[in-house]
Amino acid sequence: MTLAPAVVVLPAFTNAEYTGDASEVAPWRDRYDFDRRVSIPGCNHELLYDGDAELALVPTGIGKSAAATTVATLAAGDTVDLTAATILSVGIAGCNPAAGTLGSVFVANRVVDGDIKLRIGETTSRMQWLVDDYVWQLDPDLVDRAVAATEDVSLADSAAAQEIRDSYDDSRSPTVDTGPTVCGDEVYHGTATAGHVEQLCASYGIDGFATTEMEDAGTVTALERFGLLDQYLSIRAASNFDREPPGGNPTESIERDVFELGTENAARVGHAVAQAFLG
Repeated sequence: MTLAPAVVVLPAFTNAEYTGDASEVAPWRDRYDFDRRVSIPGCNHELLYDGDAELALVPTGIGKSAAATTVATLAAGDTVDLTAATILSVGIAGCNPAAGTLGSVFVANRVVDGDIKLRIGETTSRMQWLVDDYVWQLDPDLVDRAVAATEDVSLADSAAAQEIRDSYDDSRSPTVDTGPTVCGDEVYHGTATAGHVEQLCASYGIDGFATTEMEDAGTVTALERFGLLDQYLSIRAASNFDREPPGGNPTESIERDVFELGTENAARVGHAVAQAFLG
């Protein structure tokens, strides 16, 4: 029987892909009664389905290739009908300190592929000889609806997050906002590399970015090819900053993160958005 969920949630990793207790799936198990488990060839994890809520959850795996493979498998197969589904990536991300603080959640308005680029010396830009820009504009009405659904969401915070903020002279509390997300298979941390990412965004006419992550460019590529891009939202919570604090050492600051806070706040916002579209 083909499932026709109203909402499909795409976390990236379970604790099978990440050492320690971090998992982008666990908070969803606490919020929904997944009464069906379906194995789908081409997906590394089972699809979990809450029949009463009409919500499906499928972990994609980490990275663009894993995300694109999982999403294309879902879209091309006959296990799930995505025709009327709102599709949500929900997970953690690195954060540009100029855009927000730890624990903040961003609904992406654009997705930038940070790997396809031209780098000459210390300058990074789009690849001029390619016809296509590797930037995807997400449906603005869908983004606005998602942000509106978070109006009453209370975000968590932690002493660990505040301790890290203090080293950045950052007194902000977590909020929900929008902004571009940059996707790449390279995990980076540091002002120099962050500057290259900013240069790439500027070459596309994008003034700054909010988050960095590893899946969304693969997800949007697959969805676009199946005519489903206008049904997609990316919701990412800041679990770490993408660069060292002023005067700091990136080798040290890369070790400072709040993954549990990020996964919790991503799920809080993702749940509110899912409920809005389920309703």
